Amino acid sequence: MQQVFNAPKSIKKNSTFTFCPGCDHGVVVKLVAQLIDELNLQEETIAVASSGCSVFLYNSLDVDCIESPHGRACAVATGIKRAHKAKGKNKFVFTYQGDGDFASIGLCESMHSALRGENITTICINNTNYGMTGGQLGPTTTMGQITTTSQTGRNEEYHGFPIKTAEHIALCNGTSFSTRVALYDVKNILNAKRQIKKAFEYQQKGYGFSFVEILSTCPTNWKLSPQEAHKKIEEELIKTYPLGIFKDIENE
Repeated sequence: MQQVFNAPKSIKKNSTFTFCPGCDHGVVVKLVAQLIDELNLQEETIAVASSGCSVFLYNSLDVDCIESPHGRACAVATGIKRAHKAKGKNKFVFTYQGDGDFASIGLCESMHSALRGENITTICINNTNYGMTGGQLGPTTTMGQITTTSQTGRNEEYHGFPIKTAEHIALCNGTSFSTRVALYDVKNILNAKRQIKKAFEYQQKGYGFSFVEILSTCPTNWKLSPQEAHKKIEEELIKTYPLGIFKDIENE
């Protein structure tokens, strides 16, 4: 029971919860903190937060944390990792980003970090819209989805198709691991933790770029209750974004 309810050591004491009720960001932050503890990474970790709902990561995690310009988290993480490596220090570096930040505003930085095989890990929260700025259409908005900037729903002719980020990252030669997980029930939360752990371990092994895409609720902008939002992921989103591992360098 203590493992379930006790806060991880790498969670800041008396931290302020900044996420909307029912948002899955809080679950992911706790999973990350648990793994930092389990892998004994706290003193070696440098987290890079993007602009967006992830921006207050430094309020939650008791590790060194840098806030990057919008879309540039992977570029900042690359500089951090390489600078420390040049000094003979192997820091553990990960980015924590939203889908709009990773796959639209920062797509160039993100994709080329994977193509170069930068030895960093990225966690990408996919809630199918720009959550912090008002629920606008984003790169992962699904077909027919209504947002504040797609009032009649996303359509092929006007908006094009949503990007399947995990699949695209898997195609990059420098990627060691690419997966998509969800958090709509306990089974999937435990699986998400296993996949994040593998991504962290692959960085520790020096395999190159590792990536975890996480389907997350956005009850506020979806205008749903938390329960309805999780049901939407289970019954609708995974049809567009199937769960699974798309690249695992140890199983090729």
